[in-house]
Amino acid sequence: MRRSSPDVRLLHVVVPARDEEALIERCLQSVQSSRLHLRATAAEIAVRTTVVLDSCTDRTASIAARFREVDLVEVRCASVGAARRKGVEQALHRLSPLDAGQVWVACTDADSEVPPGWLAGQLRAARDGYDARVGTVIPDGDVSSPSVYQRWRARSDFSDGHAHVHGANLGFSLSAYQRVGGFTDVVCHEDVVLVHAMRTAGLRLFAGGDDPVVTSGRRSGRLRGGFADYLDRLEASAG
Repeated sequence: MRRSSPDVRLLHVVVPARDEEALIERCLQSVQSSRLHLRATAAEIAVRTTVVLDSCTDRTASIAARFREVDLVEVRCASVGAARRKGVEQALHRLSPLDAGQVWVACTDADSEVPPGWLAGQLRAARDGYDARVGTVIPDGDVSSPSVYQRWRARSDFSDGHAHVHGANLGFSLSAYQRVGGFTDVVCHEDVVLVHAMRTAGLRLFAGGDDPVVTSGRRSGRLRGGFADYLDRLEASAG
């Protein structure tokens, strides 16, 4: 079985966005900070970010366009699975003279903020021979009540080997992604479907509890069945 190449040359960040003018700047600033952090120890690694603008009607595109080393792709699919897939496709345009085993894709969301060591952690997983890295998230200060946060925290595991899957904190080698057919065109849980396919294929995944990504704790989400709905269910469980 082929494993991720320890000789990764390109980290390709994929950020799907749908009307995220309020949060896209925070997201891209955090990716930029993580890239600078990585440069201090791995200056030879190229980093490129693709923001997939899915049916945006606000200023998300103009805000994202201010950032260097960020490519914008516009789609009208209203599907986070299709949007992530389109973002990964951009990595294919950057392959030559690389092969797919030398490209690592790191996924987050436009409403999220990655920690400074995020890209370094992605690279470390690749160099350790993993095919994918499955990370954790924490909600930001928009969570509506302390009780909801406490219920979320009680159900969360930040140890290595955790069972969580979040598209806002997910990385994988391009070769592993291609082996299982990539993201499916679904409106929700495309991350779970992909990780399940990788595990079923016998690929080597690292579920890391460190370096959680901060994601929006808002209660009005962009898609049904997403993180906002999960927080709603936690509130409802309070009775």
